Amino acid sequence: MALTTRATRGARPAMDPKIHQRRVVVTRQRGRRRLRVLIAGSCVLAVGAGAFLTLHTGLFSARHVTVRGAHHTPVATVVAVAGLTRHPPLLDVDPGRATTRLEKLPWVQTAVVERHWPDSVSIVVTERVPVAAVALRAGDVAIVDGSGRVLAHGPNAPAGTVALVVPVAAGRPGSVLANAARGALVVARDLPPPLKSRVRTVIVATGGRVVLDLGGGLQATLGPPSGLGAKFEALESLLAGTPLTGPGMIDLTVPEEPTVSAARAASGASGAG
Repeated sequence: MALTTRATRGARPAMDPKIHQRRVVVTRQRGRRRLRVLIAGSCVLAVGAGAFLTLHTGLFSARHVTVRGAHHTPVATVVAVAGLTRHPPLLDVDPGRATTRLEKLPWVQTAVVERHWPDSVSIVVTERVPVAAVALRAGDVAIVDGSGRVLAHGPNAPAGTVALVVPVAAGRPGSVLANAARGALVVARDLPPPLKSRVRTVIVATGGRVVLDLGGGLQATLGPPSGLGAKFEALESLLAGTPLTGPGMIDLTVPEEPTVSAARAASGASGAG
C-alpha cells in the first residue's frame, strides 16, 4: 500500500492535449522565423560578397587616369606616387592618402585626387613657382620657390628667377632652405618686374642685411627685409630719375631718405652649396 502511494505522488499529471498542441505550434513557428532570419542573413551576405567581388574586378578598376597641371613633374611619376600604376580597384583608391603623397613631390604645391565611377581617376596638380637659384658646389644651381622649397637641381636658372647668395647650403629637391635665407627669399619673391629685370643677385650680408647687386658695381642695400614696398619704390624712382652707374652703393635702409655713396662691398655672405 505504501509503495503504491509513493508512485502515485511522484507521477507527473497528464498535459491537456490542447495545450500540448499549442506548444507544438508555437515551437514550429519559432523555428520557421529563425529559418527565415537565417535565410535573409545569408542572402544579404551573399549579395554583399558578390558586390564586393564585383567592385574588385577589372570592370571597376582605375583603368583611366588623367593628370593635369604637371609641367615639371613627369605624368608617370604622378601616377606612380598616387598608387595608380597597376590600375587598382576604384574602391581601394584613397584620394586623401594619394594627395598627401603627391604633395611631398618637390614641384607639387597642391594636388586634388578624385574618383569617378566606374573606372576613372582624375588628378589636378598645382605646381610651385620658381623665384630664385642658389649656387651648388658642383657648378649647378638649386632652383627654389618663395618659401625656400628646393624644386630641382640643374645647370642653369630658369628665366625670371634671380640668383641668391646666402649663408646656407641648398639640400636635395624637396628640402627647404634654412631660416638664414628667408630675407633674401622674401625680397626675390616680392621684387616688382622692373627691378627683377635689373637685379642680378640678392645677397644676405652681415647682420642679415639684404643687398641687391644691380650690375656694374652698383649695389643697393635694403637693410632688414621689412617695409619692402617703400624701399622698392624709392629704388625705382632713383634709377628712373638719374641714371646711376657703379661702382656705388644706394642705401635704402630709410626709404624716405635714400643716399648714394661710394661702393661698399656687401660683406659676410658667400655662396653655399
